[in-house]
Amino acid sequence: MNDVLLKGGTVIDGEKRTEFRADVLVRDGVIAEIGENIAADGAETVNCDGLYLTAGFIDAHVHVESGMVLPEAFGEAVLPHGTTAAVTDPHEIVNVAGAEGLRRYLDEAELSPADIFVCIPSSVPATPLDTNGAGKFTAQDMKPFLSDERVVGLGEVMCYFDVAAGNPEIMDKIALFADKTVDGHTAGMPDELLDAYVAAGVSNDHECSDRSAMFKRYEKGMNIYVREGSAARNADELFAGIKERSLDVSSFAFCTDDKHLATIEREGHISFIFAKALAAGFTRGEAAAMASYNPCRFYKLKNRGNMRCGYIADIVAANSDFTKIVYVLKDGVVVVKDAKLCVERAKRTDKQANFENSVKMRELKADDFALPERLENVALELVDGQLLTLVKEVKPEERSGLNLLATAERHGKNGNLSVCLLANYGIKDGAVATSVSHDSHNVVCAGDNAADMALACNRLRETGGGYVIASRGRIAGELPMPAYGLMSVKCAAETSAEIARLEEIAHSMGVNSAVDAFTTLSFVALPVIPFLRLLDTGLYDTEKGEFL
Repeated sequence: MNDVLLKGGTVIDGEKRTEFRADVLVRDGVIAEIGENIAADGAETVNCDGLYLTAGFIDAHVHVESGMVLPEAFGEAVLPHGTTAAVTDPHEIVNVAGAEGLRRYLDEAELSPADIFVCIPSSVPATPLDTNGAGKFTAQDMKPFLSDERVVGLGEVMCYFDVAAGNPEIMDKIALFADKTVDGHTAGMPDELLDAYVAAGVSNDHECSDRSAMFKRYEKGMNIYVREGSAARNADELFAGIKERSLDVSSFAFCTDDKHLATIEREGHISFIFAKALAAGFTRGEAAAMASYNPCRFYKLKNRGNMRCGYIADIVAANSDFTKIVYVLKDGVVVVKDAKLCVERAKRTDKQANFENSVKMRELKADDFALPERLENVALELVDGQLLTLVKEVKPEERSGLNLLATAERHGKNGNLSVCLLANYGIKDGAVATSVSHDSHNVVCAGDNAADMALACNRLRETGGGYVIASRGRIAGELPMPAYGLMSVKCAAETSAEIARLEEIAHSMGVNSAVDAFTTLSFVALPVIPFLRLLDTGLYDTEKGEFL
């Protein structure tokens, strides 16, 4: 490994929140010296005049599966934007494949050019209302993974009522991670549960969408993760709140939670939040604390996250407002130049390239998509640009203008299939189907005719999952995701381009332009979002807490 001398840049210290002009010498993958006029014969010299040097960014909470690529491709997508490590929650994989899926995920993480740490999912299944693949993933199931140094915590605890009630199932999991970090998830949680939630050991929250919620959690001692993903964008509001009350940035970190490849390519990753922080009036030192130093403290990641001698040489060199990442070093090697990745992908073995088909759904026929009589007068209505849905009353004369929606159990457990009417989707002469369907990941299909719906669903059985569009008896487009029906095995650029192409096809077939043809369907079976959801077990009203 060659020595690297970063010459003439401005170094940002995220712990002290200061910046100063200095050279940085990197040797054997670590920062060896920081100072003025460093001489290093034989070192690769990188001119950093006019650039600002900070520790590599760390995403404090992300689901890699939301990018629909494997960890290797995820790392390739985020490294050019300065993200050198991520604390990930493979909630989706474990819901599908349990311990086997988690083991494979950790193996896949070793191929990523960015470091992948793991918080073990706490809520598998997410609810008892539908059918997942893994069944329950208990504290006992988690124990074998605790000795892995990449496992740094317990994933977001969503069952806050169970925590407040002291339910042994979740309390056993929290106790198991007493020496690590327990992630929170308080979306929709009543304020009166907050004390019990914090007292149980939950230490952070990434679900603050307004400053009022942030203030309450901050006052209770929780760490707050400022989130900017593809859909959930909270940075502007939370930054304004931090400034309003002059809160201590030591309690804050940055995360994306769920960010799609196209969004990452267009605007950046943690770098995007860093630049927003600077625009909101934070110093570069404060932004570096939140982007790099703090998450390392929160997850006890040693010798990384700051520009210090002896620390791992994960380094970002950017312009003054961090809107342009010029260089990235990973473990002391220059891996990004002029915002372009310059390392080759590792060759995958045959074992690494193959995944068992996890779509074990029964073969479906057109007759299976018959609408139950009891549901002829109600439709699940999509809302433009949002994930929530409405309950739409349907008159007989209106049915012909609606689509059908189906959710089919795909884990080979019971063969469930539910069908209802769907409003505001709009597809004509075909069907769209996906096996990416939070959180249980059954197959969801929308169409205007049963024959194409059956064709699309059955194609997913053959490909091992992914996205499929069927039209007039043929497959009009597809993106196989053989990794648990959740992730493509292609690189990020290929996967992103193929998703964009399928979106274009879907919208050309009449899908509402204000609706993401696939992502929207991925959430219509998630019963923790209002108001109407189609599970494999039936049409569920989340407000009333009952099946129709």
